[in-house]
Amino acid sequence: MSNAKSKAPTPHIPTALIDLLESDALGHLATIRANGTPHVTPLWVDHDGEAVLVNVRLDRVKAANMRERPEVAISIVDPRNPYRYLAITGRVVSWSEDGWREHMNKLARRYMRVERYPWFFPGEQRAIFRIVATHVYYEMGDA
Repeated sequence: MSNAKSKAPTPHIPTALIDLLESDALGHLATIRANGTPHVTPLWVDHDGEAVLVNVRLDRVKAANMRERPEVAISIVDPRNPYRYLAITGRVVSWSEDGWREHMNKLARRYMRVERYPWFFPGEQRAIFRIVATHVYYEMGDA
């Protein structure tokens, strides 16, 4: 059932699949632990037109992994068509604590349909990690 449109390495996310980064589809982020084993976790995804954005608590394993070993992979499957997906290999190029609260509220509106992220807590520290694609593989979900 494969109808792949990208076999060669390319860092370009097709315009026809940007909606996956703007929908309520969960991403699965793969990072590398200090011992070299993979760590995969579902999370909300976003983009800024140039990079994939993930908003992560700084006390999480994935945050430490991304700061210390910036090579990552993300897959996003269309919940309405599991044969339509993005598989992105990339590199964390930066992270910043600036604007993380506003960004979480934006994501909560999209993913939870609520105005404010409900699980903020005092002293919480988060950062927005920017991931630039080095390779993109995708399927359009066509039969």
